[in-house]
Amino acid sequence: MYQQEISLLRDKIYALETERGLNDTLPVEPGKKTEKTDTCNLKLNDTITFPKLNRQLGARPKQRQHARKNAPEIKLTNRFSPLSENVYNKQKMSEKNKEHEVKTKMERNTVPSVKARDTLLLGDGAISNINNEIMTTVTYPSATVSDIIDVLNKEITNNPGINKLVLHVGAVDTRNGESEVLKEKFNKLFERLDCLDKDAIQIFISGPIPNIDGRINKFSRLFQLNTWLSKVCKSRGLTFIENFNLFWKRDDLFKGNGPHLSRGGVRRLTENLLHALQNPWRPEQQERAERSMRRAPGSPAK
Repeated sequence: MYQQEISLLRDKIYALETERGLNDTLPVEPGKKTEKTDTCNLKLNDTITFPKLNRQLGARPKQRQHARKNAPEIKLTNRFSPLSENVYNKQKMSEKNKEHEVKTKMERNTVPSVKARDTLLLGDGAISNINNEIMTTVTYPSATVSDIIDVLNKEITNNPGINKLVLHVGAVDTRNGESEVLKEKFNKLFERLDCLDKDAIQIFISGPIPNIDGRINKFSRLFQLNTWLSKVCKSRGLTFIENFNLFWKRDDLFKGNGPHLSRGGVRRLTENLLHALQNPWRPEQQERAERSMRRAPGSPAK
């Protein structure tokens, strides 16, 4: 029964293969039984070829219909004038672009370059956080007046091209309580500054910053130093920068009880220094500041 069904299936397969043109490739014929073989007769060196199919698979492409020879011609017209004949001419636009490029290059060349740092700020740790585009800050933490005298010529040599020198020093020396010795040190510093070319370098003396820790003796020494420096700078023709009034009773400008400045304090000190560099301190302003400090309540007595 199974063999009969197998023979019928073989007949149907052969009929389908003959219909599609595949009967040449398969050695199966209707009514013939094939012996079962466990192994294939093909060898590795044998080649198998398949005949080309007679029928094309897939849909045939549609052939384009040729246009009729007697079809009437359609004339196309444009009622607008072309752009090339109007204002937007390519040659004119290229000439305008070249002129604009030349003008922009000339304008860029005439723009002034960024101003170089022409100011040297030299002093103790109170100015350590000051950073400005026109000032070169050089700090020596816990530096005394004698320390600044020793490094003054070296720092001026290391920063060529400066025309302004700002010195902020003296607060550390007041801890010793020797006011006369401190004055002698400052006089030595002023003698060293007299050796500089004042026509080439303008000298500024930045005054001390008051303390907020409530120590009266320390406050008194700083106040006396501030007053003495303002007078000496006036007599020697040096520009004095007043900082005492700005930081007096301003706890918000210090970190804790001081002496280090907060961000706001550093910003305030920087703004005061820049303002003094642009607007040098005048003698009448010094006298006015001294009178205001004498009238200020709570200031130490002379």
